[in-house]
Amino acid sequence: MGYRMFTSEAGRFQPPHPKLSPRVFQVVESALRKAWEIVTTQGRPDFDWRRAHEDRVTLELFEALKDRVFHHGLVSGFNRSVFSTIVREPKIRNYNRRKPDKMPDLLIEFADLPFNGMPSQHGIFIECKPVDRDHPVSSHYCGKGLIRFIDGDYAWAMQEAIMLAYAAPDYSSTKQLPKALSVGKTAEMRPLSALEPCSTSCDDDFAEQTRISKHDRRFSFEENDRPAPPITLHHLWLKRG
Repeated sequence: MGYRMFTSEAGRFQPPHPKLSPRVFQVVESALRKAWEIVTTQGRPDFDWRRAHEDRVTLELFEALKDRVFHHGLVSGFNRSVFSTIVREPKIRNYNRRKPDKMPDLLIEFADLPFNGMPSQHGIFIECKPVDRDHPVSSHYCGKGLIRFIDGDYAWAMQEAIMLAYAAPDYSSTKQLPKALSVGKTAEMRPLSALEPCSTSCDDDFAEQTRISKHDRRFSFEENDRPAPPITLHHLWLKRG
């Protein structure tokens, strides 16, 4: 086990944290796909993953991810040498401390920390939303999920995060998501360019190929008055049915 010996300069938090390697997201998304496979094919027989409320689905996904995929090393690279733990609905603050109890659905924390990074804000933040007739992409997935990354509620010190959908049949990130982002309730949600497919991802029985979007954030860090850089969102749509 190694020890990080901080110098006297440590503790002077200087956001944003450095960009993460694409390999990190490839590993995490593979782990999420594996967890979803477990939920849908090996889950509890009394749990209806097709119709359950989003909080119940996320609980099952979390337990499969942490208790089985992470604990048993079912995905190469998703282990304790890189990641320290997985937390469901941690209480964190937003960028200016005015919202002290924000709760992203999942937070995957790293075993290591960048120099002058902030431990409580370093990790892969994941927001999960159902996408179906009762949960429209524009008002629910974007208006109650994606916007939290743009507003600085979630992952404000990071430069990347994950939006995860439980997508009903006939709902696809290639169909509904581009339209929802182009006609969003606020211009803040519109991406800087067209959604792009992730080259390290593919469509399979459990999830679509991941799509990537980049969005401006219109706030500055209180720690150093620097404007927050754009945030890159990985859209992982799990197939629900």
